[in-house]
Amino acid sequence: MSEHQRLREQYATNANLRARIGLHERFSTSTISWPQWVFDGYAFGDDAEVLEVGCGDGMIWLENLARIPAGWRLTLTDFSSGMVDAARAALDDRAEYAVADVLSLPFPDAAFDAVIANHMLFHVEDRARALGEIVRVLRPGGTFRATTIGLAHLRELRELVPPSPDSQWAKVRERFIIETAHDELAPFFVNVEIEPLPEPDALEVTEPEPLLDFVRSRGDVTEEELEPLRRAAEAEIAERGSFHVSRHSARIRADKP
Repeated sequence: MSEHQRLREQYATNANLRARIGLHERFSTSTISWPQWVFDGYAFGDDAEVLEVGCGDGMIWLENLARIPAGWRLTLTDFSSGMVDAARAALDDRAEYAVADVLSLPFPDAAFDAVIANHMLFHVEDRARALGEIVRVLRPGGTFRATTIGLAHLRELRELVPPSPDSQWAKVRERFIIETAHDELAPFFVNVEIEPLPEPDALEVTEPEPLLDFVRSRGDVTEEELEPLRRAAEAEIAERGSFHVSRHSARIRADKP
């Protein structure tokens, strides 16, 4: 099975995504709402044509529904029809929807004032092609917004339950991450800015099972392979009340010349 096929299977519905988001929602130490902080970075003005690639189930928009300016015309896309269906169920007629691959966007040149790609470019092998497509559909002076993770993100989980070497989860940190994003964007954009989520930013998990569900959602582990995490989580929760998981994420801004 190709990596592209694995991703389609992984994101056929929003169930795996929800398992991962749920862990962050329940156990984050941050006093900042992630959906609100990401939305705060959009700032597209009162009137804008906005495209999101890899929209998932539309969570950022749903959490900020009352804050979306009336003059923003949203087009939400994902390569998974299941994700598009979930976003449509959440937002109804507040947006237009399409199943679309970022490598070949079905939109004319210079169609949008802003393009968003949150936590998805690290899944794309041919990022130069994807970024070229994003630039193509942006108007001159248009803006690009993204979020991504850093090398330290969820380090404890990776150490206890390493991803399979050929899985997308192992390859994510070879790709579009905080440490490399500027260099990847520089050939396509100007005014590249990377802003990490302010400290404190971690998970303090008080129950083992949500951790195990999170790792199960990767789809590349057996129950036997989960045992080191289970034992470590149970021991740390018993000793100090919670199991610590590092987080390192950022929002990104860049402009089309």
